[in-house]
Amino acid sequence: MSAPPHLRRKNIRCYKCATMNTCAFNRRITPREQQSGKAILLTTEGREVDINLTDISSKGIGVELSIKALRSRAVRIGDQVQLICNWNPKLFAGSRFVIQNIRDQRVGIRKLETGEF
Repeated sequence: MSAPPHLRRKNIRCYKCATMNTCAFNRRITPREQQSGKAILLTTEGREVDINLTDISSKGIGVELSIKALRSRAVRIGDQVQLICNWNPKLFAGSRFVIQNIRDQRVGIRKLETGEF
């Protein structure tokens, strides 16, 4: 089955039993790994926001924010942030990130290269 490059999800019907399934297409070059755990997001203004990790790759991280943090507009697209992980201090050590997108509670965070700081 072919799918246009802009398509992220498609409903597909089984030809035998006629059930519908939604398929999500992952078109990333570098794969994401599922990662769960709690961490702290530190903004440039010094605000600390509790986050839940959902996935991680060499280029960035997917996290979930609480409704309270979203309503208070703790983070915005384009904000530079740091991540602190108490259960694995080396996971984000010395790295800086930028908020790439926000969709509901899900936030995509892109890792900045050393020259982008």
